[in-house]
Amino acid sequence: MLKLLPLLVCFAFTASFCQVTITQSDMPSANDTLRYSVAANFIGISAGNAGNNQTWDFSDLQSASQYVDDFKSVSQTPFTYVAVFGLPFSSNYCDMARLDNSAFQIPEIPVINLTIDDVYNFYKSNSDAFEQRGFGASINGFPIPITFSDGDVLVPLPCNASTQQSNSYSFDASIPTIGYYGRNAQRNNEVDGSGTLVTPFGTFEAIRLRSELVYTDSVAIDALGFGFQLPELTEVKYKWMAAGYGWPLLEITTLTDPFIGNETTTRVVYRDSIVFIDETGIEDVISANNALIYPNPVSDVLTIRLESSSKLDSNLEIIDMLGRTQHNQKIQILPGTNLQFVPLNSLNLSNGQYFVRIHQQNEKGLVLPFIVNNP
Repeated sequence: MLKLLPLLVCFAFTASFCQVTITQSDMPSANDTLRYSVAANFIGISAGNAGNNQTWDFSDLQSASQYVDDFKSVSQTPFTYVAVFGLPFSSNYCDMARLDNSAFQIPEIPVINLTIDDVYNFYKSNSDAFEQRGFGASINGFPIPITFSDGDVLVPLPCNASTQQSNSYSFDASIPTIGYYGRNAQRNNEVDGSGTLVTPFGTFEAIRLRSELVYTDSVAIDALGFGFQLPELTEVKYKWMAAGYGWPLLEITTLTDPFIGNETTTRVVYRDSIVFIDETGIEDVISANNALIYPNPVSDVLTIRLESSSKLDSNLEIIDMLGRTQHNQKIQILPGTNLQFVPLNSLNLSNGQYFVRIHQQNEKGLVLPFIVNNP
């Protein structure tokens, strides 16, 4: 019996890395907010090795900027999109949406001028998959909902060390005053590794999902009177996921050159706590020395006093220690002394330390710590 013990220990050690399983309960839902850092100097960063019992150490990643993935109910998006993705009995019905202007890029075409704003991705979540069913975009000022022929499975569920899955989809979009844009795509999902992931956010037992998207875009320009097909492209997203963190803890995106064939890293993002990046902006007109937050600790109404030299339209954000946004509101700061009041009763904040951040767009802004101490 003693001779079997080393084998049993070895088996238990190996199996421990194969037990991560991602289910629907781990995936995002409406009203979730998840903070991400965009890595600086990502050129040359590799996704590392496939296989079990890996250690992927990305602890030296540094944040160039941050954003928050804010998942909303479809009813919170423009009505044009609600009519397509928000009707419960429609085949296009989705559970949630996410505003992300970097999520979908129509290829640049020199002969036409395309302005793309406010891109909403629409998602359906069930026990078998977390998939995208379409998107909406304001193209040259026209809000255009675009549905996929089939769902694009971003994460097959349940997702574990043995997961393999493929799907295909297409879409067609008529762009007013411009012409036509369409795509045919195939996605191949495979969990190609398991082990320990280390990032600035923490250390996790994780699996890696290699999600390959092969697609061909077609464009027709009314003014030219003809259409053309663009070269086939291959985009790969390496997604590290852990139990309780179904939306990737780390995602490395690569693009394969259609002519040379080499894979180049184009983006690295990772879950993160709040990082205060050294920038200038609102601090130039608000006196940090005279800013005051009280009472501190607080249990009821938080009061923020600010001294400003000019008028500013700003955001007031409350962030927890993990970098998650708990409250966000627009405020107007006037020259002189300003008092801002934030009732905390409706926010259901747990006891602990938080930050008030007053900023414009993506700048660092003014950050003030405070403590919640509920009776």
